[in-house]
Amino acid sequence: MASDKSESKKLALLYLQDLFLERTDETHFIRMPDILEYLAEKNVFVDRRTVYTDISILNQAEFEIVGVAEKGGYKYHHPSRLFDTSELKFLIDSIAASKFLTERKSKELIAKVKTLGSSFDNATLNRGVLSPKRIKSMNDKVFKNLDLLYAAISSNSQITFQYMRWNTMRKLEPLRSGKLFSASPCAVSLSDDNYYLVAFDSRTNTLRHYRIDKMSSIKLTYEPREGKDIFKSFDIVDYSRKTFGMFSGQEETVTVEAPNNLVGVFIDRFGEAANIRKNFNNPDTFLVRIAVNVSPQFFAWIFGLGKDVKIISPQSVRDEFVKTTNDILSNYNP
Repeated sequence: MASDKSESKKLALLYLQDLFLERTDETHFIRMPDILEYLAEKNVFVDRRTVYTDISILNQAEFEIVGVAEKGGYKYHHPSRLFDTSELKFLIDSIAASKFLTERKSKELIAKVKTLGSSFDNATLNRGVLSPKRIKSMNDKVFKNLDLLYAAISSNSQITFQYMRWNTMRKLEPLRSGKLFSASPCAVSLSDDNYYLVAFDSRTNTLRHYRIDKMSSIKLTYEPREGKDIFKSFDIVDYSRKTFGMFSGQEETVTVEAPNNLVGVFIDRFGEAANIRKNFNNPDTFLVRIAVNVSPQFFAWIFGLGKDVKIISPQSVRDEFVKTTNDILSNYNP
């Protein structure tokens, strides 16, 4: 019996830590009678001196518990948090807005993040961002796939995998009749709320990218990765900036003319890589040189900026833009 009592006292430290995490924060306190009552509910019966000793041990272990004098005694709290309330709100909003997470996984992660706050944070952390109308991933394997891909990169291993696509029945089916793809993983990129693997393809001697939620049956071959010369100079930020919607295309340095009020649009998209100068032929516009992978998605971005935005050079890109536009317009001609 004495042994059971001794064991329960050892649990007091863990219960106290849970209590202070759940029921106190920077502005909420707990008093000694409530502490003793909480421990008694856990079948841990101790006196005040034991609690004082345990609080001292927790402080020595860098779990800060502060006692504040008040009339008739002290009140206690755990004031510091790994994340403050605004940071927890940001994490929850980011999880809820992520398309690559399924709705079920989003709810699981949000519930875990909430445990990082006190019980007093619960009301403010019920954000209501996760709407059933929001487009969410239907594939729950993203985390497992990410683990495998990071393992391949760290172990310098090639991989094989099946690549999937949606059919009209809303089912994922393998491309190339299920034939395995092979690649040398280079990096992982998050673009437009989707995770992509950037990998070297030895058949084309180029970098390609794959939606990670559409990869299946990933296996490490433990054959050394190819494309090491490309990896040495590879910059994932630069690659993502040039690639619109993660659609591949021929890289070109393109000059665009645009109204002065749109200069922020190009800076937001390309940052320091946007070479901007005044247009002396028309002071109401500016010229910008940008390196992009020319694709229909790049043309769609230019088109969406309005009729006053024009591709100036090279002529081959101007011609391709005109052809793409005419091909689309032909769908609407009688």
